[in-house]
Amino acid sequence: EEEEEEEDHITDAITGRPYWALSEQQAEQLNHQLQQEWETAAPGLCVELPADAHRQRVVSAVRSSRVVVIAGETGCGKTTRIPRFLLEAQVRGGEGAWCNVLVTQPRRISAVSVAQRVAHEMGPHLKHRVGYQVRLESRPPEHSGGSMLFLTVGVLLRKLQSNPTLKGISHVVVDEVHERDVNTDLLLALLRSSLDENPDLRVVLMSATGDNQRLAEYFGGCPIVKVPGFMHPVKDHYLEDVLREMRRPLSRDKKEADEAAPDPDLVADVIEHIDKHGEPGAILCFLPGWQDIRAVQDKLEEKRLIPSDSHMVLPLHSSLSVADQQVVFQRPQVGQRKIVLATNIAETSITIDDIVHVVDAGTHKEHNYDPRTKVSCLDTVWISRSNVTQRKGRAGRCQPGQSYHLFPRQQLEAMTQFPVPEILRTPLESLVLQAKIHSPNCKAVDFLSQVLDSPEPAAVRDAVQNLQDIGVLDKTETLTPLGQRVTCMSCDPRLGKVLVLSAVFRCVLPMLSVAACLTRDPFFNSLQNRALVNKAKEDLSGSSCSDYLVFSRAVLGWRRAQQEGDREDRHEYLDKYTLSKTSLRFINGLISQFSENLQEAGLVSRVSECQRHMSLYNEHSHQDELLKAVLFAGLYPNLIQVKKGVVTKGGRFRPNSTSFRTISGPVLLHRSSVNRGNENLPSRWLTFFSAVKSNGNVFIRDSSTVHPLALLLLTDCDITETVNGDMVEVSFPGRSLVRCELPAETWELLWELRTSIQTMLYRNLNDASNANMTQDGNLISLLVELLNNTESSPLVKNNSTEDEVD
Repeated sequence: EEEEEEEDHITDAITGRPYWALSEQQAEQLNHQLQQEWETAAPGLCVELPADAHRQRVVSAVRSSRVVVIAGETGCGKTTRIPRFLLEAQVRGGEGAWCNVLVTQPRRISAVSVAQRVAHEMGPHLKHRVGYQVRLESRPPEHSGGSMLFLTVGVLLRKLQSNPTLKGISHVVVDEVHERDVNTDLLLALLRSSLDENPDLRVVLMSATGDNQRLAEYFGGCPIVKVPGFMHPVKDHYLEDVLREMRRPLSRDKKEADEAAPDPDLVADVIEHIDKHGEPGAILCFLPGWQDIRAVQDKLEEKRLIPSDSHMVLPLHSSLSVADQQVVFQRPQVGQRKIVLATNIAETSITIDDIVHVVDAGTHKEHNYDPRTKVSCLDTVWISRSNVTQRKGRAGRCQPGQSYHLFPRQQLEAMTQFPVPEILRTPLESLVLQAKIHSPNCKAVDFLSQVLDSPEPAAVRDAVQNLQDIGVLDKTETLTPLGQRVTCMSCDPRLGKVLVLSAVFRCVLPMLSVAACLTRDPFFNSLQNRALVNKAKEDLSGSSCSDYLVFSRAVLGWRRAQQEGDREDRHEYLDKYTLSKTSLRFINGLISQFSENLQEAGLVSRVSECQRHMSLYNEHSHQDELLKAVLFAGLYPNLIQVKKGVVTKGGRFRPNSTSFRTISGPVLLHRSSVNRGNENLPSRWLTFFSAVKSNGNVFIRDSSTVHPLALLLLTDCDITETVNGDMVEVSFPGRSLVRCELPAETWELLWELRTSIQTMLYRNLNDASNANMTQDGNLISLLVELLNNTESSPLVKNNSTEDEVD
């Protein structure tokens, strides 16, 4: 009975509905039905692939060992064939009712395209047994039992929260395990626990180029099954060969040769050269990021290669919707050449079967975290040799091909063999939070010591400290009531906190927009139209001095144009503010997802209420000062002190220049922020979300002014009070970034209000049903009135000294 009760709370990992175990009679019936379905459908294999010859070896290995590593060479067909072999063997053996296969893919595009390919191969009578689930889009199989679901690793991690032992799942196939992203490393650690607790579970790890021996050892020395691939011959052309073919001089200075950033002129010239002199067939060009794709597109436009009837140029990037990504699989018209400009999203799992030429810039974007400045840099860096092999392999899948490497042979020798695992070079807050969901009683350092490449204990402790600073973990590393709500949010923990607070302070919709835009930039950014984007941001900002209100106004204006305007109005709006329609579509999807997260966290009654302008949760959504205050409360202690008067290196004092300082030291505002160059900021403090490091400087990408009352009323930290006669000096932790002096009587009233706000938050976060709606409403209205009717300039102004009282 207890077990049945426990199962009530478990979610079926295939369908997403509540899980219930089949009775023996139901299982027998389903086994018989599945056998008949497969017998009648008799699905064939559209084309013969190398994996087909190893079918029995793979099935036998998985049957006799609970974990198997498949070392499948590029082009062997492991991604589409092996999950099907496992399912088919169980069904035909009369055990289909207990067989449910989850297949993880590193990216949305591969999960969707592989699911569609497998469903197509299984034919019209069996395709309902195959489904996919990715962020913002889900088409699972109709029923579990004899089913297969392709999904991203992030989606499976969410499923493990509501079904930690993966009850009802027979096989988990982790594809492209060599990519070693943070989520995959976490998944492998969790699967080890699931295997201990679920005796019916089997795990298959598939890798093309990774360190398979280490992987096998991590799972107790499990067997490795090698599946040879088939590749048509692909001819290598390195930079020196390419330049020679194009009759260009070979000389490149040392600095240029070491530079990882691709040269868009060279890339476009090589594409043009292939187009004129190469054999027919599609071109796939690998570039580091969206900016580079845009730059090469612009160069191809200058060369008149686009727009034209003879060329079909398609960008491929993770920010595109699933539908837009699928366009790359379409065949061009007769006489038309397809040119795909892609990031490393096209490196694994997907086969664009008409690719003949690969152009590889040899670089990709990589996050690197500096624990000293607590700043993450997104750098363009050289790829590893295993990445080069993968990229080259895209040309030889269906016919012989050519691979143009835009780096010298010498550079190939200098590249590392495998990429550095992401877990060793990124901030770990989100990972620590995931660890706390899956293993609440285990210290983060201990839990993360169990992953394949353990991060430095100091980096883990740093992440724990950051989560304690924002109130998500307490001093014993336990999730606080705020932390429990934040874990429901599928975004960065700080943005999660902003969303949680927005529900309490009744300003949800603008904050959903901000969180979505900090996940995906809504502007049509490229090197060419940077000035246009800056002008658009300036227009949207007005006098708000807030990059976040710019985001909110851009998105909400677009939603208005969609609801009220015609096609021309919508086009005009996008054009006026240099906005990307594709990004806005993705942002709309994120807004819906975050709305669902808020309901899941028990903070809103219905998902639809989040986006309804007249709902209680949006009562104060038009109050700009409150929005900025709530953002600050969510992002604190991300605080910048703004100081007028700068002493130059030469010792000269410039009274009108402004300097900026965080707790970690001096910073600069990035050119993308509306506050850059504003010498008359109305407040002495800014809050920020993201910072980047470049050439030794730390740049703040986005910022917003902070009202002093927000500092005094909405921060959940220890405050030091020093009484001087009838005045009180209030200071915050952290190198005197905040020190205010005010009359004792005023401070007493503010302290009372601060306590009331904290009590309201405590009540709402501990048990939302216990909230006093009227009392809360009055308190928030009072806060709005105070923020709107008091100046945001400092409470007491003194002339500048390093530890001045502001």
